[in-house]
Amino acid sequence: MGRRALFASAAFASCALAPLMAQAADYPAWGSDGWKALFAVDIADQQLDKMPVPEPVDATRYKVTYKGEIAGFDVGRIFVDVNASPNAYEVGYKMEQKGIARWFSDAEATTKARGTFQDGKIAAHYYLNHDYERDDDQQYVEIFRRANEARMHLWTKPQYKFYQPVSEAMAKGAVDPMAAFVALAFTPMPAGESPCTRTVKVFDGRRRFDLQMTDEGTEKIRKGGKGRFSGVAHKCRLEQAKVAGYREKDAGDIEGDLWVYLTPVPEEFRTEIMAYVPVMVVAKRGIFTARVEGKNPTLTAPDGRTINLGAKAKR
Repeated sequence: MGRRALFASAAFASCALAPLMAQAADYPAWGSDGWKALFAVDIADQQLDKMPVPEPVDATRYKVTYKGEIAGFDVGRIFVDVNASPNAYEVGYKMEQKGIARWFSDAEATTKARGTFQDGKIAAHYYLNHDYERDDDQQYVEIFRRANEARMHLWTKPQYKFYQPVSEAMAKGAVDPMAAFVALAFTPMPAGESPCTRTVKVFDGRRRFDLQMTDEGTEKIRKGGKGRFSGVAHKCRLEQAKVAGYREKDAGDIEGDLWVYLTPVPEEFRTEIMAYVPVMVVAKRGIFTARVEGKNPTLTAPDGRTINLGAKAKR
């Protein structure tokens, strides 16, 4: 596995998966009854003219830049900006290749997402992802599903096709990749339960899979540089289980071992939605280890108070 692919696996854990191109199978025409019986997506000819989900009001903000290193080499940056209120969330995400990773690829990805909460769970959700490899190799994907609806709006450019159906029944309860990031890494757990014991159903418009976190205890993180978090964090192993929409030979998007490190939000900044934040991701495959650390992970309360978790004294 190359350095670029390993960084991509780590980047996946810091955000989401972008749907991949696929070859056609012989399925009913889009929009027909036959199509709707097989697929949970309604294909759109054009992008929505605006984000159909309102932005959060009186939100707590978590802003961080993740720096990726493999064998001591700088391979990329991931910029994450999450705003969450009791009723809604908004996420901005950008991944850039850096250093030696540019020898292999100029790939970048940008994502915008919004959603709403009902009873602490994600309801409506919107997701727009742009993958850029080069001028003649780009992919746009837009997903939107209203609260309590079974079907999902899907716009792609260029249009992509499908390997296997994902029906409404298969997609029930699943959210887009960025909504999954919010659900896995930020939301609270019942008292006494680890934040690492979670499973989130994900549907990226073409593939259905589960993201599963399991608890591997806590670990003391030591600063890897100025502005990095130092202290005790929950060590969560992240795994992906394919459900539908794949060819039999298709691999998943997480290869090797991958861990997400979550730290509790300080009590004075904790909300009913934002209870944990991700401060580091570690991915291992073969002889390579990718370490993606958050630099200046900063929380901002609705009243303007801020705290830089990378500047705090050790806990």
